Amino acid sequence: MRNAEEFLEYCYVRNTKSLFKGFLMLVEDLKQEHESHFGKLRDALPEEYQDLINQADYLDEDKFEHLRKRVLDMGNENLRNFSTEFEKYTVSFRFNN
Repeated sequence: MRNAEEFLEYCYVRNTKSLFKGFLMLVEDLKQEHESHFGKLRDALPEEYQDLINQADYLDEDKFEHLRKRVLDMGNENLRNFSTEFEKYTVSFRFNN
């Protein structure tokens, strides 16, 4: 790193990306749980109830992609906002030896 500002920005961006990757993993976990539970429900109920189960199944691929896009959009917006705010400051470090 060339200076304190670059180092601080690097740390912030790295940690923010890590946070939003974690959010994406949670959304993926939620989708897997949902599919597992709805699969069990479909298997346990007679054929005559399958249309009702399909109607209740809200977390389809479109909804999942929508949630995934929202997480990525929030992460990117957060990084843009940080860059805009960060320009207002001068950062320096004083190291204690």
